[in-house]
Amino acid sequence: MIFSSKIPDDGKKALLQLQQQFGWSEDQLDYLIACMKFESNLNPQAVNKASGAVGLIQFMPAICKAYGTTAELMKSRSFAQQIPYVKKHFLPYYKRTCTLSDMYMAILYPSCIGKPDDYPMFVNGKKYEQNKGLDKNKDHIVTKIEATLMVLKCYEQGLQDRGL
Repeated sequence: MIFSSKIPDDGKKALLQLQQQFGWSEDQLDYLIACMKFESNLNPQAVNKASGAVGLIQFMPAICKAYGTTAELMKSRSFAQQIPYVKKHFLPYYKRTCTLSDMYMAILYPSCIGKPDDYPMFVNGKKYEQNKGLDKNKDHIVTKIEATLMVLKCYEQGLQDRGL
C-alpha cells in the first residue's frame, strides 16, 4: 500500500476491506490512494475553497447531499469514516477502474471511464475554464491523460516511498 506511513491504521484497515469487497488488485488500491493523495493530500479535512469540495476524494456538496450527509459533516469525519462514502462513490464504477486514469476518472469525470487516454475531456467553454490548469500543452483541450498526469506523479512518488 503506497503512502502507508501517512494513513492511520484504521484507515489502512478500511482501505483493505474496500479492496477486498471490490475484488481490486493491490495496484488498483494504490491507484485509489494516489487519487486521494492528489485530491486531498490524504487529508480527510481538506477543502477546496473554489468548489466547496471536501474530504479524501473531494466530494462536491451536492454529492455529499446525495449520499445522505453534508460537506460540513463529511469533512468532520476521519479517514476511516470517509471510506464508506468512497465506497458508495465507486460502487457504480469499481469494475471499470483497472487503470490509474480510469480510477481518477471515477472521481473527476466518470463518463470518461474506458475512453482512450487521448480522449478530449474538456474543450474550451466553462468546463475547460474550470479545468484549464490540467491543460499541459496549452492547446485548449484537456485530454484524459493530461488530466491524470498529476495523479501519476503521486502514484510514482508513492511507489518510490515504498521502495519500488
